[in-house]
Amino acid sequence: MFLLGHSCWSYLFSKTTGRKLNINLPAYLALLSGILPDFDIYFQPYLVHHTYTHSLIVIIPVVLVLTYFFGRLGFAFSVGILSHLLGDFMVGTIPLLYPFYPNSDVGLNLGIPSLADTVLEIGAFGLVLVYAYRNGDYKLVLKPSRESLLLAIPLFALVTLTLLFAGDRSIQLTEFAFSRRALTIITLGHILLSGILGLGVLQGFRWYLGKKRAWQTTNNASSPHPTI
Repeated sequence: MFLLGHSCWSYLFSKTTGRKLNINLPAYLALLSGILPDFDIYFQPYLVHHTYTHSLIVIIPVVLVLTYFFGRLGFAFSVGILSHLLGDFMVGTIPLLYPFYPNSDVGLNLGIPSLADTVLEIGAFGLVLVYAYRNGDYKLVLKPSRESLLLAIPLFALVTLTLLFAGDRSIQLTEFAFSRRALTIITLGHILLSGILGLGVLQGFRWYLGKKRAWQTTNNASSPHPTI
């Protein structure tokens, strides 16, 4: 599954879990959690993609640690991480017990790109738009806030991982992205998601500049004025 689907499904799963547990998982964490297993791309060639970070042998201890230290918030975040494995399981395979059993790949292998993958990714994106409207996260792209600025984290991950993945495989990204109808649709989804996150980051910068101006005003007002 591509990053569009991973980030969107993790948002849906982790936010829903957080709601059930009566905690509000920030949108940037909900989106980031599903991308996290693909962070192995940052460490290539020292860490082979789609191995350790896609294995339950590694992921389950991570889930336990996050839940132990961060409680319900950590568990909701972990559900987003696990959704990554579910997505890859559906459209491809995952090395379930790597490295103890290197050939333990399992999955439905519906195909990527494929009609099934396109429906899963674009469908998840559509559901995110609806859910974000219902839970109020849409305000992050309309009003300045600190959390809006934090959307820069999943945005950075989304863009850099895509570029690194393409560069590592010597893929002509533009040509590949529009080479098939399914890929074109998913590419447009990536562009829309990145654009929405970008708008949120701009609102975050507005929040930061407003806070900075307020601090400067307060600081100037409290400074002693010279007397003649």
